[in-house]
Amino acid sequence: MMKTLCSKINKFFIDRRTTTLSDGSKITKPRSTGIIFTIIAVVAFVYFWDLIINDYFERVSFAFFVSRIPNFFTIINSMLLDVDWGYANNVYQPMIDTLQIAIIGTIVGALLSVPFAFIASQNIVKNKLFTIIIKGILSLIRTLPTLVYALIFAFIFGYGTFVGVLATIFFTFGIMTKMLYEYIETLDLGAFVAIEATGANKITAFVTAIVPQIMGIFLSITLYNFEINIRASTILGFVGAGGIGILLNDSMGLREYGKVSLMLVILLTVVIAIESGSRSLRKRLS
Repeated sequence: MMKTLCSKINKFFIDRRTTTLSDGSKITKPRSTGIIFTIIAVVAFVYFWDLIINDYFERVSFAFFVSRIPNFFTIINSMLLDVDWGYANNVYQPMIDTLQIAIIGTIVGALLSVPFAFIASQNIVKNKLFTIIIKGILSLIRTLPTLVYALIFAFIFGYGTFVGVLATIFFTFGIMTKMLYEYIETLDLGAFVAIEATGANKITAFVTAIVPQIMGIFLSITLYNFEINIRASTILGFVGAGGIGILLNDSMGLREYGKVSLMLVILLTVVIAIESGSRSLRKRLS
């Protein structure tokens, strides 16, 4: 009986996936995995959501959670009504420091990524073990976020904008190297092989044949990383790595929300201007 029931259920779903053509032939559509993935996603979401909520309410009550919600609107109200425009003169130099951190970190990290992308590309360097080791090292570099790098370098070199620059260099280097070597591995190496056949070494062949092909994507990725680094360099100030983040952190700690809102306005203006310019340049490059 159970076997018959299962057979009927299976036939029902097969019939729903079967289409009869005009010539009488039948086509069975492949099973969709969308439902399975949706169920898995829902179960995972419910599990982790329940885990987080239970952990939170073990420490505080639901009543406490509800009672704190009006504080959000109090802070927003204070930021909107009490903007301290007179504090602008104190913000300009830290904002310039933030831009310098992002610019220098992006340029240096981008330039360093090119030779390492070269030696990590399996279609150029034929030693598979070597490229696997290089890619493993690059994966380790990408594992740590910018903020963690800033904390490590602050412990080694002390606090300041130099720490922010180092952290940005490592982040940019890790991301750009991966994106470049993956792009290089998709290229047609006909010109590269031809130049090598004339007696040139791999570096000369790479500079002559590959660099012109990757220049457009290189500049596009660099601009995209610069946009990311502008935001990241703001957060770096929270760990003493220089820039506007230091003032932002101090003002938030002292609950000077008028100053916070002013810095957010300046930061938002700069970010929008940079994103607009970067987007326009990337469209031209593509």
